[in-house]
Amino acid sequence: MSSEVSKLCVSLIPENLEQLKKWLPQCAESDLVEVRIDLMNAPDFAQIRKLVDKPVIITPRTMAEGGRWPGSVSDYVKILQAACAADVDYVDVEFPLAKQVLPQLDRGKTQIVLSHHTGEKTLDALRVILEKMMTHDADVFKLILEADSLKESAVALDLMSFAAQTGIQFVIHAMGKNGQPSRLMGAARGNAWTYVAKDYDQETASGQPALHEARDFYYLHKKSSNTRTLGLVGWPIQQSKGWRFHNRLIDLKISPANGEGNGSDYLYVNFPIENLDEFWANWHTHLHGLSVTIPHKEKIIRHLTEFSTEVRMSGVCNTVVATKTGWRGHNTDLLAMEQILRPHQETIKNGGLIVGTGATARSAIAALKRLEVNPIFVVGRNDDRGKMLSQKFGIDYLNFNEIHYASAVVIIQTTPVGMSPYIDKYPPGTALFRKNRVVLDVIYNPAETRFLKIAKDRGCVAISGVEMFLAQAAKQFEIFTGEPVSIAEVRRVWEELF
Repeated sequence: MSSEVSKLCVSLIPENLEQLKKWLPQCAESDLVEVRIDLMNAPDFAQIRKLVDKPVIITPRTMAEGGRWPGSVSDYVKILQAACAADVDYVDVEFPLAKQVLPQLDRGKTQIVLSHHTGEKTLDALRVILEKMMTHDADVFKLILEADSLKESAVALDLMSFAAQTGIQFVIHAMGKNGQPSRLMGAARGNAWTYVAKDYDQETASGQPALHEARDFYYLHKKSSNTRTLGLVGWPIQQSKGWRFHNRLIDLKISPANGEGNGSDYLYVNFPIENLDEFWANWHTHLHGLSVTIPHKEKIIRHLTEFSTEVRMSGVCNTVVATKTGWRGHNTDLLAMEQILRPHQETIKNGGLIVGTGATARSAIAALKRLEVNPIFVVGRNDDRGKMLSQKFGIDYLNFNEIHYASAVVIIQTTPVGMSPYIDKYPPGTALFRKNRVVLDVIYNPAETRFLKIAKDRGCVAISGVEMFLAQAAKQFEIFTGEPVSIAEVRRVWEELF
């Protein structure tokens, strides 16, 4: 596999030359342009060649392969021959037509992209198809599968590894939303280029990122075989802003063109999954590290071989990283809470209340214990979970109707209540707000929840979940990359983006 940086190819389906000419300025930052001629009547390839000032791929995508080009096989040969005669850089020839078409082409300087969209989804079947494709005289082999789940993206990555071993040039990925990780990661796994859309609503195939997104959010044009994959795993995670934050921080601190890092680069991708065990079986060999969020912060522990002290204390893990001997787990939520609350240690030591009984509540309990807060109360609507926490940590559990019994100088809100888009909601606990009490809400979207606004209005020291996110993200970044980062640097990235 080459260590050269990856290339971005904007895919366009214009109806005529004027439309193509209008669109091309939006493709200026791409490396190649694919012109899908499905909708063009008698395209003038000489004019197309003059209009496009970078390598161009001419593609008549037939209906059999998911496109809209309606011609016969003889028309197909004629149109590709005309493209070759105009010295376009590439023509896309569909694999099912290869035996009929390739012998008839006088390609000249034009290179052949041999492409196929298949319904096969297993690695063995896909390898057989690719090997059959390789019997033809082509320059780039493009094999695309449908993704019903994230598993197919992992299969596509395995197929890339096989293709790289053969020494061919290839473009391999899975289609659809679940296929997008294979498109993104393929930029660092040897794909000759990554197909992108000129804008968000202009994709020519399902799952294409926009050019702007690929460059300015994922920095794919800087990725190479030295790039390792990080990500967020959880369900649901569509509200998460972390992927943009981490990729920006990586670009500033680590990417070879910008930073002074350790020679490695990273790509951060979202993995929205409900079944953690199935995901882990398919994906763990493709990853360097993961941020872990609800509902997997406790389940992930069974897949680890090493644990930090914070994981052992809390029974919760939100950060995992690959090691030479397996996977090591960390709890940066706990470390962040402890760091944020330590300046208030003398104020809060006489009692704390944790709202919620989930994984983040366990981290909060452990953090307060390390800060020597006593007594500690946990309040929630899940009695079984609350009583379990009471027994495990030696604290008091109250249901929401008993919250007034809590003696609390610090209140930590750990539930998702009040998270965007439900910003008008807030959980119980506000009845305890008094002047100078310390209130932390772990939600960072919005930065000021209604829970925090009430706290601020009542004279409390209100701490936004943004502060916790920044603190834990800085610790995650160092765990993932081995490179230190200051809270000031992390905050600048956050404020730049959000």
